[in-house]
Amino acid sequence: MTPSTFVTTTPRRLVAALGVVAASCTFLVTAGDIAQAATASTDKVVAKDSFSGTTRAVGAAEVGGTWAVQSAGGKVTTGGGQLSFPTVPRGGSFAAGLPAVSAGDVTVKHGVKLPSVGAAKVGLYETTEIRRQSDGDRYGTTLTIGAGGALTLSADRVVDGASTQLSKTSLNVKAASDAWLNVETKVSGTSPVTVQARVWLAGQGTPEWQVVAEDTSAAAVKKAGSVGVNGYLSGSGTPTPVAVGAFQAVASVQQAAPVQAPAPAPTTTASPRPTTATPTPVATTNPTSTAKPAAGSTSGLPTLKRVVTNGFTHPGILNGTSNLEESREAVRAGRSPQKPAFDKMKGSRYARLSWTPKPTAYVGCGSYNVVDEGCTAETDDAQAAYTHALMWYYTGDQRHADKAIEILNAYGRTLKDHKFDTKVYKNGLLQAGWAGQTFTKAAELIRYSGAGWSSADVAKFETMLKTAFLPRVVNGWTWTSANWQLTMAEATMNIGVFTNDRATWDNGVGDWRNHVKGSFYLSSDGSKPNFPANTIMKDGNYREYWSNPKQFVDGLAAETCRDASHVAMGLASALDAAETARIQGMDLYGEQKTRLVKAMEFNLRFVNNPSASGWVCPKAMNLGGTGYKLTYALGYNHYATRGGASLPETKKFLGTVTPTGSGIFMNWETLTHSAG
Repeated sequence: MTPSTFVTTTPRRLVAALGVVAASCTFLVTAGDIAQAATASTDKVVAKDSFSGTTRAVGAAEVGGTWAVQSAGGKVTTGGGQLSFPTVPRGGSFAAGLPAVSAGDVTVKHGVKLPSVGAAKVGLYETTEIRRQSDGDRYGTTLTIGAGGALTLSADRVVDGASTQLSKTSLNVKAASDAWLNVETKVSGTSPVTVQARVWLAGQGTPEWQVVAEDTSAAAVKKAGSVGVNGYLSGSGTPTPVAVGAFQAVASVQQAAPVQAPAPAPTTTASPRPTTATPTPVATTNPTSTAKPAAGSTSGLPTLKRVVTNGFTHPGILNGTSNLEESREAVRAGRSPQKPAFDKMKGSRYARLSWTPKPTAYVGCGSYNVVDEGCTAETDDAQAAYTHALMWYYTGDQRHADKAIEILNAYGRTLKDHKFDTKVYKNGLLQAGWAGQTFTKAAELIRYSGAGWSSADVAKFETMLKTAFLPRVVNGWTWTSANWQLTMAEATMNIGVFTNDRATWDNGVGDWRNHVKGSFYLSSDGSKPNFPANTIMKDGNYREYWSNPKQFVDGLAAETCRDASHVAMGLASALDAAETARIQGMDLYGEQKTRLVKAMEFNLRFVNNPSASGWVCPKAMNLGGTGYKLTYALGYNHYATRGGASLPETKKFLGTVTPTGSGIFMNWETLTHSAG
């Protein structure tokens, strides 16, 4: 299998049909030679073409040689920022590649634009090819777009004309008419070869990898090859034109690291020398492997294993691989604010190895825990489980992993339900939300970090989530809104991720969308706030429910006139859930950016300065309690650090509370979400 010219044979159909009328693509490739030894890398632009200028015949790219193109629809042209394929007929194909580009370790990023997405199945497949050989062997990822914009992403290997699917998943994100989709594919290594891919709407945050596959077979394509894009329209599809946009390839060129001369051999009695044979690869298909280091060991730090199951990326509840890896690197380098935040967590009572869980079969909670049948214990145990999970990840000390597992197993084997009624156990639903938010964060991190949590215990914990938590949070509650509803929405979403249950996830996302709009006001809502569906909110009581503000202004929260801590709890749930959705490829942050940013800035303005002008409540801002001091770092990290938005009040506030601590479900935000 030797690299050669780009072959323009009809691509094989790998995934389900999709509904499209026209498509456009933008291409980005990063590539490098396959590393075989200790190496260093430098980036180099090896291909570039903006397709600018007037329409003309296809020729050479700006960098990377001459394009090889093919289209069943006729002559391919370039210009106006795109490579244009005329209407592709039923059963027809199209392809474009730069055969002069040869690479092994490759990251290809391109965009797909769909001017019209309809309900009909049209059957268009869009494939990115990597390590393509002269005989057609290669790796590829295929995006399909179904009725209503539903997306599927798959990875495969083609050898000797036979296609082997390596991974396939349905995506949370959907295509929309005339909206760009970014598609990124990465192929790296030789033993194994790792194939990763993700798709997201342009202008939204980059998700974690949605497809992750390892190819350990003897048929793995290990040699460098060309890259390209092609497509195919099914025999029952609707003929459609296709366009490819600006193309760029950046090679990560591997260079052998300097080899030091061996030290002189000692003249004393010879001793056995360690073998230098290549170690046998360790299977990573079971994320709940029980193999673990010795107690107290810090010689090896945990590695997060990215797994995609039923379209869900793991780890993927609040924390993904990117933010945790960046944070741990910052802690180990002694950087602020992560290192002080880690020290604060390490010194907290929740990190004590002497912690003893106190589960109760039936947790019963009254208002403000006046009735406390396991309520405080459950809230504390959930925080301790999450804290020990983080301690395990940041230090590699197996004792912390064991402690987190001990707590999770205690509840997985004991907890049956949360009591709830409107007289004695009034806080039952809220308690289930709080503990459900936090236990799932701990469980997700332990499950996918090689901590040694057995598959049998994971299964028990899943069952417990489905029986003791989910029935209490999945549909919210008619008689409340704001922080209660957003807490239950986040808990539902988290349980959906952990149990890989699409229906549960969709239910939680629907609740999030319903209650974010009903909990934080924008003037574009009209003269009164949105009334969340399936709640008691109506014309006759909404002002009282919002604690009688003098007027409704941008950023006012349903609980602004109550106190700062309940506002913070509602925002924390909304933002935490949006972070989880970001990891899962869904941009809830973007959907409600204006509303959430306005709410953060408006409320913190009066936390920073209670006498500031513009206050609309009957009484001054109530700063009782400490709940409001535990959050906002995560929201600031996304909108300001990642997104570049200006949040001066939030920045000022965080300067007074950083590093944040842990309380209820708001836990160690400065540590985990300050890295961007």
